Amino acid sequence: MRIAIHQPEHFPYMGFFQKMASVDLFIILDDVKFRKNYFQNRNKIKSVSGRDEWITVPVSKDAPSFLIRDVVCSESPNWRKKIIKQIHQNFKFDATGIYDHTKLIDINMASIDWARHELGIETRMAFSSEFEAPGTKTERLVNLVRSVGGTSYVSGQGARDYLDEALFEEIKVEFFKPNVENHYSCLYNLTQGVNERWKRQL
Repeated sequence: MRIAIHQPEHFPYMGFFQKMASVDLFIILDDVKFRKNYFQNRNKIKSVSGRDEWITVPVSKDAPSFLIRDVVCSESPNWRKKIIKQIHQNFKFDATGIYDHTKLIDINMASIDWARHELGIETRMAFSSEFEAPGTKTERLVNLVRSVGGTSYVSGQGARDYLDEALFEEIKVEFFKPNVENHYSCLYNLTQGVNERWKRQL
């Protein structure tokens, strides 16, 4: 069984979903420390005017001290209206339902589920917090794969620099190379009428 593990990004780029579609089980790594102003709470789009813009979910000031699953969004009353308006102006897409949550993990999963539906991806998903898999870094990944009976771990290309492949022992390690036209958010790509082209690349 082929397993991939990834942190829950906000409206991830298309390579995220290509990797998801290539495996039997996709584990959402929700019980690691939050990294502020990374792809966990924002992503890049190309605006209707052709400029690069960020769609960003403001989080509480103490968010970096929490695990991703426990991070709550800013209590400011205005950010939801602002981001929903930004998305609608650029893509004519109503994202109200995506942002109808108080925790970042729920918003991110709503964005991921939306894209999965658009792409017709039926890969099973689970959260890392559901399993007893101790350790840090590579050791944690190995234990997660073993805990679900995985025989192959599908990693991103960037992990070549730090992944200790020797720890996987009997588990095969594969490095997935996405076939993407750009690294913009799936929100940009899937609202531009390119769904069928992306589906053919899955």
